[in-house]
Amino acid sequence: MATRIISMKGLLVIPAVAALAVQPLAAQSNRSPCLRYGPDTVQIDGTLGRYMYYGLPGFGEDPKHDEKEVGFYLDLASPICMKPGGDDVDVAKTGIRRIQLVVDQHGYDRLRPYLGKKVTLRGTVFGAITGHHHTPVLLSVLTPAHVEP
Repeated sequence: MATRIISMKGLLVIPAVAALAVQPLAAQSNRSPCLRYGPDTVQIDGTLGRYMYYGLPGFGEDPKHDEKEVGFYLDLASPICMKPGGDDVDVAKTGIRRIQLVVDQHGYDRLRPYLGKKVTLRGTVFGAITGHHHTPVLLSVLTPAHVEP
């Protein structure tokens, strides 16, 4: 019987240790909560990059004939997540490491000097809905909030 009690105590210790191991993960998620889709405005930090993806007609199935879509993207130092939005496109997402930027020609001209630099951009986020959207979420840039020298 004494052996049986020790075994039960050993079993009780395992869940307690598991609960302690999970605690830092929960605390970590509180420090970096998931972002909200538009109309909320967010600020996102990352390295500004310029990338090419294949477009019509085959979106990479026929690179010789597919259009080349070049755009600006924000590469994130650590992944972010999104809270679910109000429709079927703006769904909860995790592990986002790159965000396609939506800017007009003036926006490209304004951001071009910061390619390869760490920037903070402010804008609204929406989920990818077409083959021309090359990341799970996109940022419609309102303003550059900060650029590291």
